[in-house]
Amino acid sequence: MEEKTHNSFFRPQRQSKTGIVLLFLYNVGMVIKSLWVFIILFLVKKDRVESWMIVLAILAGLGILIVSAVLQYFHFKYYIDEENDEFVIHEGIINKSVTKIKKENIQEVNISQPFVHRFFNIYKLEIDTPGSSEKEVKISALTKHNAVDLKKYLLAESKVENTLDENIEIAEGEDVKNVHSLKISTLSILKYGITANYIQSFLGLVSLVIYGFSEINNLLQKAEIDTRLDYDTIESQFLASSVSMLLAIVLAVGILGIAFNSVKTLIKYFNFKISENNQSFSFEYGLFTTRNSIVNKSKVQVITETQNWIQKKMKISFVKFLQIGKNEEEKNISAVPGISNDEKAKLISTIWKENPAFEDFLKPNFRLIIVNTFQFIVLPLFLFFIINKNLLLKHWFLALTYIILVEIFILIYFKNLKLFYNERFIRLQSGIWDIDNRTFEIEKLQTVKISQYFWQRKTNLGSITFYTSAGRFKIVALNFKKLKKLLNYCIYKIETN
Repeated sequence: MEEKTHNSFFRPQRQSKTGIVLLFLYNVGMVIKSLWVFIILFLVKKDRVESWMIVLAILAGLGILIVSAVLQYFHFKYYIDEENDEFVIHEGIINKSVTKIKKENIQEVNISQPFVHRFFNIYKLEIDTPGSSEKEVKISALTKHNAVDLKKYLLAESKVENTLDENIEIAEGEDVKNVHSLKISTLSILKYGITANYIQSFLGLVSLVIYGFSEINNLLQKAEIDTRLDYDTIESQFLASSVSMLLAIVLAVGILGIAFNSVKTLIKYFNFKISENNQSFSFEYGLFTTRNSIVNKSKVQVITETQNWIQKKMKISFVKFLQIGKNEEEKNISAVPGISNDEKAKLISTIWKENPAFEDFLKPNFRLIIVNTFQFIVLPLFLFFIINKNLLLKHWFLALTYIILVEIFILIYFKNLKLFYNERFIRLQSGIWDIDNRTFEIEKLQTVKISQYFWQRKTNLGSITFYTSAGRFKIVALNFKKLKKLLNYCIYKIETN
């Protein structure tokens, strides 16, 4: 059946009919994910169950999942309420729900084609609104024509971004001028994967190993097998190992963690493409799941550039674009990994018509070192001493190592902490290993506040907080007189804007 050349989303519509198969596969996946332990247990003890019972159980389960998928398809409808200017979705089989989103509140409309969707030539559309860490609405099965047309309606733009380049064609009648395109090489993405998120990779691998041991132990218990994992024995053998052996284990886990993170990063950001039109950037990437995100130039509130020492030598960095209602803690932030310094400068210049340069800056007072030393070294060790003095004295070498390492981190953090400013921009620099530079336009600030504790008056110190539509950013222990001048200038720029 041929697709219609024009769509009317002002009357209720269903997803693509092939979505029934997709919903069925989703249901099967959810069942396997939730009950995989019992399925393995069932297979282990299948000799105790008659064959006809196994076949009957499988057929009954598949029948229920098929019926569920069909009902989900027929009960899912979406349309645009023209009178109230809302996008409406009806869904649910038993517990029915109606979701309404004001068109003016729609922040992003992203089109993607996950791996499974490619087999059916259908796409997924996600709608995002400010102030929510999760996608408000997900429509799992749309034809490319419906997906692009619906995006055009929801964004209410005369021009629609070509979000999936080769896979999704621009709807008929659209005229988008592609003024710049860029592709992040596989080598650059691999460099970023190797040099980023060391701690997260290490802890993630350790957590995965612990989870795996726990699940195996639970499975052995449910299967009534005599083999057990004795954690006390494992712990005693681990602690009895030599220092060199422990270091080797930690090093091996670290290398595996980096390898794991590199592969994960490569799969996630594979074939990263940046397409630009007059209003926005479109980021398309992914090996198994093709993802797409849109950066509207006028909605960019903060640009965060992250770079460590190794990445600096490689001349690559990680850049995040925070738009209205998006803060750094949320998932699916529009970001570019492994971008070169020249490409980064061009990208930022396109958004702000210039690449911010700074001559004036403020540094925190050295008293911040004393405060952080008390907070992260003196106070924890004092509390530990009160709780268990003998243990602390027994392992004095570990305590001394902790003091040295933490003090080094405090000094590095103090060295990197700076506030840069010029007539148009503010930049906050911070970090220990990964150095973050958060830059935002003064005119787009919501407000600026300065504060000073009573004990800071003699030393003329205080803090300043910048409030943007993408979160707030604070820096402490700065010269209070200079902060007042900066505050007055920022308020002037905000009000005149």
